[in-house]
Amino acid sequence: MTQSFASNRAGTIILARDGRSVAATVTDADWASVEVRELRKAYGQVQALKGVSFDVYPGEIVGVLGPNGAGKTTLIEILEGLRMPDDGTAAVLGADVRRSLKSIRDRMGVAMQATALPPLLKVREIIELYTALYSHPRRPDELIELVGLEEKGTSLIRHLSGGQSQRLTVALALVGNPELLFLDEPTSALDPQGRRAIWDVLLDEERRANRTVILATHQMEEAQQLCSRVAVLDHGAILAMDTPTYLIEQHCPGYLIRFETVPDADLTVLETSFEVELTDAARGLVALRADRLEPAMESLMAARRQGLFPVEELQVERKTLEDVFLQLTGRGIRD
Repeated sequence: MTQSFASNRAGTIILARDGRSVAATVTDADWASVEVRELRKAYGQVQALKGVSFDVYPGEIVGVLGPNGAGKTTLIEILEGLRMPDDGTAAVLGADVRRSLKSIRDRMGVAMQATALPPLLKVREIIELYTALYSHPRRPDELIELVGLEEKGTSLIRHLSGGQSQRLTVALALVGNPELLFLDEPTSALDPQGRRAIWDVLLDEERRANRTVILATHQMEEAQQLCSRVAVLDHGAILAMDTPTYLIEQHCPGYLIRFETVPDADLTVLETSFEVELTDAARGLVALRADRLEPAMESLMAARRQGLFPVEELQVERKTLEDVFLQLTGRGIRD
């Protein structure tokens, strides 16, 4: 699954998924779902946000990645209206986060990582309770089915597993069919089936319409699969923001080519095209690094055709968003 994003100030947004492009024309008034300019927030001497600026456009899924303490939670809480910035501006669906978020509350949905729900209510009851808060809510049965909780509709919330509770939180965030959805680690406690169910909800074109999603996650695969663009945040500043593909190409270019050959094969002929890594010389396991794939493969296959060494079990790998994340933020463990 691949996604890309392109835009221009003439007012055209192009979102591409799996080779399919969708263009939408917007006006200056509704160009950005979220506008952030020089946002700052400090806790004593700690600068949580240091002049953060970015836009998020209708229909995008934007991931916010960062180590612990990078400023992700502070940024999301300001956009949700739960915390006030010290300086700078932020607008959500055209409303200033300092003054007028009340006017667009029913157009937003929020799923926090840890949400305290009444343990003695049943799943269907809590969803029905939430529907009373919206003028045009979605049907409880639809939401229960959407997140795969059909067998738990009459169960008490306290009897749900961690993953089931997390899926219920996502369902509650979708009750009002929001234009803007904030998700904080929405699949961290889910098994692969549950994670895929939430991914399907987020990517379903018919259900999400032109909904904008801001996703805070530590799961690099999730960000790479779901997000139109990704912002890497560290020490209160955005280090990079672009499509996952572009970030990989910009910060971790090249290819890793692995194959099996005879033990102690003479690979000197490849040294002009590759950085050669003998991962296990005794077993003939080889890894080659190359900036460009096609010339590298041509050199490797030419050596094979000339009988210099056999090439078996060939694999080609690209760097991932996780490599970009580590490249930008470092490999040290954060507390």
